[in-house]
Amino acid sequence: MDAAIGIEKMAGVIDDALIEAGNSWNERQMRIENNSGAIGDEIGRRVALMREAYPFEVNDTGSLLHRPSKTGVYEFCLTVARNPTGVSDGVPNASAIFEMISRDVVALHLGTGTSSFRSGAPPYEFELRGNSARETFLELQKRCGEFKWNPDAGFPDDPTYKHLKDIGLDIVVWKPWPDGRLAQFFALAQCACGKNDVDSKKGRELSVKRLETWLRPVCHVDPVRCFLVAHHIPNTMQLYEISREAGLVFDRARIALIAEAFPEQIKPPENIDYHKMAKLYANPRAGQPTLSPRSQKAVVEPRSR
Repeated sequence: MDAAIGIEKMAGVIDDALIEAGNSWNERQMRIENNSGAIGDEIGRRVALMREAYPFEVNDTGSLLHRPSKTGVYEFCLTVARNPTGVSDGVPNASAIFEMISRDVVALHLGTGTSSFRSGAPPYEFELRGNSARETFLELQKRCGEFKWNPDAGFPDDPTYKHLKDIGLDIVVWKPWPDGRLAQFFALAQCACGKNDVDSKKGRELSVKRLETWLRPVCHVDPVRCFLVAHHIPNTMQLYEISREAGLVFDRARIALIAEAFPEQIKPPENIDYHKMAKLYANPRAGQPTLSPRSQKAVVEPRSR
């Protein structure tokens, strides 16, 4: 197993392994460095948890082998968890692509007939939702009938992108009624890629009260809150803790399991290949995938939040 440890570290497979309550990140890393047996156990736990959706396996010699997934979703999530700010000319930034994956995964989880919309910043031309928060939510209202743009008194009707990007909301997923009337089921989601974002504090940042400053009404039925993270959460108690604060939690394991169960329905926008994107963001100097011109430009330049 020792021979596999170096490969695991390079691949980032155990980038977030052995998270235990009470341990600092330094203590956790020390355990990973010094305890190859524990890492082997963690790999075994992930294999048991994810089965065929886990794209790594340990062979008879103890080496870790990559067995490419059907969709590339796990590999992309693994990469963006290590490089959440990845950017490259001609393609959406890493966090935006993760939001697109998350949007599709939540919709798949909620079942047939579900519609979905990415509202996170920055917007891209191929998304056809304008270049401001106002235009984004007007487009969302057009599609779902709810989320009425109606800023509270004293707030501008059309704030600049600099002052308002996405109101802290990355994804909206809903299930229309067969009769066409409103008061639909909505799931609102926030996405996180950075290692320090995997906690209940980040999950609390999605605020319906803040949305009500700009959208009145937001929707007629209280929505379900979701939190999607590119990292794997191996500690069950931490998963439960985050769930209490953030709502339904989709970590890398759950995202990959859903994606691999419906590979034909995971359709990357503008012919983006998630396997290629994973390699691109793992090694920004590598060759870039070829994309159609409409996907090569954000409507506005992304700025730090």
